Amino acid sequence: MTDWTFSATVDAGGRLQFDNRAAFASYVSTLAGKRVVLSVTAEKRHRSLRQNAYWWGVCVHLVSEHTGYEPEEVHDLAKKMFIPKRVTVRGKNGRLRGRFTIGGSTTKLKSDEMTEFIERFRRWAAQDLGVVIPDPGEVAA
Repeated sequence: MTDWTFSATVDAGGRLQFDNRAAFASYVSTLAGKRVVLSVTAEKRHRSLRQNAYWWGVCVHLVSEHTGYEPEEVHDLAKKMFIPKRVTVRGKNGRLRGRFTIGGSTTKLKSDEMTEFIERFRRWAAQDLGVVIPDPGEVAA
C-alpha cells in the first residue's frame, strides 16, 4: 500500500486542522484494523521569491557595485564562502583525483536557511567591505 502525506496546520489549541480532512479520513478508513505509525514534522518552506529578489536586487547588487565584480561572481563567491560543498573526484579505478570546494545551491535552501545565508553575507559585507546592506523591510527589492 502506498504511503500518503497530508498537510495540516496546528491551531492554538494544539489540534490539527487538515487542508483536506475528507481525503485524510478516506485514507485512514482503508487502514482499519492495522497498526500505523504517524509522523508529524514542521513544514520547511523553500526560499521565497521575495528572499530571492532581495538577494539579487539588493545584496548582490550593492556588493557588485562596490567591488566591480559581476553579480554572478559575487553570488558564486558568497555560495563558496557561506554554503560550501565539498566534492571528491575519483578516476575510473576509484583512485582519488582531487578534492574541491565549490559553492552549494541557494535554490535548495529552505526559507530559514536562506535567511541565515543572507544575514551571514550582510555581516561579511559590512565588516570586510564596509558595505552596509539595508534590512529587507527597508528597501523594495
